[in-house]
Amino acid sequence: MNAGQRYATQVHDRLTKMTVGQETAIGAAATAIATAIGDGHRVWIAETTHCLHDECTYRAGGLMAVHKLSDPVAIEQGDVVIIGTNAGTTALTVELALISRVRGATSVALTQLAYELDPRLIPEHESGERLSDVADIVVDLGGRYGDTELTFASGEGSFDAIPGSGVAQVLVMWMIFAWATELLCERGTPPLIWDSMQMPGVHAENLQRFATYRATRIGIGPAR
Repeated sequence: MNAGQRYATQVHDRLTKMTVGQETAIGAAATAIATAIGDGHRVWIAETTHCLHDECTYRAGGLMAVHKLSDPVAIEQGDVVIIGTNAGTTALTVELALISRVRGATSVALTQLAYELDPRLIPEHESGERLSDVADIVVDLGGRYGDTELTFASGEGSFDAIPGSGVAQVLVMWMIFAWATELLCERGTPPLIWDSMQMPGVHAENLQRFATYRATRIGIGPAR
């Protein structure tokens, strides 16, 4: 089996365990998001990962009430703040969770606990706390120390490489949004969605829907 196939197998097994083992936390995050959007609040994606904030905003099939968090001053009471990381020991991730708490928002951490809680890692925040200590909801992405999935041999030595946290974060995030969408639909208040721009006639509809959202900040609409 080549390294590409080994990676796919390793990640598949990891994601299967994660999606089952973290169902309660994923459901809690989905409920918090459905409540926030249903009550006219917003969901923020912190720019603390390499891809999550771009993957989940202005995305075909994605929710209009989801935004990049470029400045925490935008966080308001009732919002949800998603903080993704490979290990929540950085000052920024902890600070965002603490600011969310002060502002009355719900913070959701997507982190690898085995890595984050490893004693070799020193928390950077002045409080000495880790993200999992201060976030309201914690989803454990699995993974291991160093955020690597494979071990490679090189001569007489070996090294670890190829991360898995990004794949896990994207899957969990869309699971959370899918569940939140289902909850909103069950309440009769489906979320406003971005339709794919490649479909004929969609561009004008997207712009009209988004203009209404920007004017009202209400991310739900009538059944479609």
